[in-house]
Amino acid sequence: MINSLSARSGARQWLIAFAFILLATVPVLAGSLNLVYEQVIKDSWGNEIGYRSTRLNSPNDLPVGSAWRNYLNLKLPDGKTVFEYARDTSAYLAQPLKLKLSDRNQTAYTEKTYNGYDLNLYNYINSFSSDSSKTFLFLHEFGHVAMLNGYPSSYRFSGLDYGDDNKHYLDEILPNENTAWVEGWANAFAAQKNGGMVFSFNLNSSTTLAFLQSNSFGEMARNELFVAKVLYDSFGAISSGRDKVFNAISRSGPHSSLRDFCNKFVLLYPDDKVALARILVNNSHGNISLNDILNYVNGGSRTVSRALYDYLAQVGLVAATSGTTGTPTNTRPTTTTTNTSSTSFWGRIASWFSGLFGRAQSAFANAPAPSASVEPSVSVPATGATPPGGATAPEIPGTQTNEFDSVNDLARAQELYYQAFAEYNRLMAESGGDRQKILKAQQRMQQAKERVKQLRRQMR
Repeated sequence: MINSLSARSGARQWLIAFAFILLATVPVLAGSLNLVYEQVIKDSWGNEIGYRSTRLNSPNDLPVGSAWRNYLNLKLPDGKTVFEYARDTSAYLAQPLKLKLSDRNQTAYTEKTYNGYDLNLYNYINSFSSDSSKTFLFLHEFGHVAMLNGYPSSYRFSGLDYGDDNKHYLDEILPNENTAWVEGWANAFAAQKNGGMVFSFNLNSSTTLAFLQSNSFGEMARNELFVAKVLYDSFGAISSGRDKVFNAISRSGPHSSLRDFCNKFVLLYPDDKVALARILVNNSHGNISLNDILNYVNGGSRTVSRALYDYLAQVGLVAATSGTTGTPTNTRPTTTTTNTSSTSFWGRIASWFSGLFGRAQSAFANAPAPSASVEPSVSVPATGATPPGGATAPEIPGTQTNEFDSVNDLARAQELYYQAFAEYNRLMAESGGDRQKILKAQQRMQQAKERVKQLRRQMR
């Protein structure tokens, strides 16, 4: 979850703007890690009376057995601990990173301030039984930092809408595509450092999005797990995909949606249109239309490359042609230029992606350069643009008194929700699944989520 930056005084804004002008003359600016522990203070009766913030240099500054010391020493799949990853990657950020570990009963969030990036983790995280869930939460929030760092320095999270409860859940269709994009990116970023895991969901599985099969493609694009899966698959299914995706983040951001990102990505890498289209088709459960594909990977134009036309024919979205049928409308190579004015000062100088994945050299510098397509183009007939009818999801039964009402630990409640969600998704993925079992699993998932919502509302 992301909180918006509060307003500052006009004088302070002027001073900061002046400082940025001065910093623009510095050839290289590295970030740093500011590690803070916010400890709860209790009276002799055990009542909370306040909080005390302490600057830490390492996990060893915390007592042996401390939950936060154990957390910082959790190992990621690449062998680094959470602390080592935060320490090493912060050096590649354009601004300082403040990592706060707090005993408060609140929800984790990330924001950008005039002092740098603030990543705030709270006590409930330590109650998760799975280490991968614990590390995912840190990496998800760091994914927000990565987006802030890659986008222009003026960018702040804005236009986000999490609905009436101001919270987001993996199974939800969010109110707008921008919110799904921001949270989906953070999920994908975290998953590629967390063995593919988003809590109990493995993005390496082809059935991860089975729960969305009854939704329209437009609704899918407003689900954060769908956005995450498309991005995560792009890392591996496209040649040098991870570097290209990160390069597109820095070169063409900010982005307002997955569609906006895809369009800007293929402007940089037009020869990857087919690969990206294939990822979208594979994850859409057949609910993507020809118009959707063209809007995502071809800027809405009905003039496509021969390779893209052949792929669209392969999946039945256009009529197959043979020989010279479908004469190219433009045989000249297309060229691509990069608008460097949209690239932030920080994006140009930081070269920070190298540190995120432990490479010795800059991934920003080594990312594949924008390419120029040399393929002839083909005109797609308008008659192939009929979108399929959108089916609605099964009705959600109302929640009543249930097995989850006695669960009072937020982390445990979240784990039960993810487990119930995974079981519902598994049943949806089964061919010819039992309708009654699916509805019962869906009801159980909604009841588990409702308990999470109740516990979150009790947070201060």
